[in-house]
Amino acid sequence: MKVCILSTSFPRFEGDTAGPFVHALAKQLVKKGIRVQVVAPHENGCKRAETWDNVAVYRFPYFYPLKFQRLCYGAGILKNIEKRPLATLQVPTLVFSEIYHTLRLLAKRPYDLIHAHWTFPQGLVGRIVKGLHGIPCVTTIHGSDVYGLRNPVLRYVNAKVIRGSDACTANSVATAARAKKISGREDIQIIPMGVAMEFFKPALERSPNQEPLETDEKRILFVGRLISVKGAEHLVRALPKVLEKYPKAKALVVGSGPEKDRLASLAADLGLQRVVHFKGQVSQEGLRKAYSGADVVVLPSIRDKSGETEGLGVVLLEAMACGVPVIGSRVGGIPDIIKHGDTGLLVKEKDPDDLSEKLILLLSNRRLRETLIQKGLEYVEQNFSWDKISDRFINTYQDVLKKRLS
Repeated sequence: MKVCILSTSFPRFEGDTAGPFVHALAKQLVKKGIRVQVVAPHENGCKRAETWDNVAVYRFPYFYPLKFQRLCYGAGILKNIEKRPLATLQVPTLVFSEIYHTLRLLAKRPYDLIHAHWTFPQGLVGRIVKGLHGIPCVTTIHGSDVYGLRNPVLRYVNAKVIRGSDACTANSVATAARAKKISGREDIQIIPMGVAMEFFKPALERSPNQEPLETDEKRILFVGRLISVKGAEHLVRALPKVLEKYPKAKALVVGSGPEKDRLASLAADLGLQRVVHFKGQVSQEGLRKAYSGADVVVLPSIRDKSGETEGLGVVLLEAMACGVPVIGSRVGGIPDIIKHGDTGLLVKEKDPDDLSEKLILLLSNRRLRETLIQKGLEYVEQNFSWDKISDRFINTYQDVLKKRLS
């Protein structure tokens, strides 16, 4: 079987944090005998074509001069447009360029199926290419594509893409429900993104984080893009109460984004300059080390003003795979991962008091921590390994191809 994967997010260089789950799925598919071609946007300085882990990667340019390509990567298309409204002008060029380059690749090397990640623009591109080329298209919804697109025209396009795909998958129950509400489609399959269990795993020995953290401190870890929907602000606001119980507690913030300066100012206003440490983006290896040095990982996601929320919460899965207890908000796809009191703890969104109470409870209750660690690890192994997730996608591909032949 030959599959062409369309994505606006894919690693641009070794250690890049853009679209690691797309890369991981592609690698796993190749291991199982699937020939994979990834088509992703180019960024100035990146190679146009190369092979990663036996996965063919083609990066298409979508604006000239190349150094002015501003739409993709970083905080993501929606947030990039919020920051630079003129980037909206690059949306049509992105769509037309992806259609053109995908058709060129299909003409040179015929593929059996397109797998589009996100309904817009990839799902739209897949639907158009399907009409022009006749190749079936599977569309995967990740959350931001159904929560964040509020424009009536884009919602109409979304609905057409979801209904017109040969199969449609969503990364969580909440994402599937939202997609169903938009499109009316009933048969949306829930297939989450997975975790590389061979990479993210419990450390043989607990290793403390790099300076300035001390080995005897309670270490609270946040991992994610610094955008409003991730809710890092509410973790910062929860820390003063945690410090009353644990004066040496520290919070490590891993990630970058437009909210960084505001979060740093908030920490300063609350007198937390020596408590909250911003580490920026780190490599996958650096991320694994951060997990292994944490006492708890927190994802306090929210529904932001545009309606966007957490599609799934892969960082929680990675932390659980590393044997770290987790706390997350009761929004979006997070309850698919956290079963309260069993695989982690759930908190109310935008509620620093509830978050501080749950942090103190978890940090002070050894038996609870051990239960959450054990149950969390078992849950991830049974439900979210890339081996199992890739099998589910392959089954979907096969079902689509069988229907085309019948």
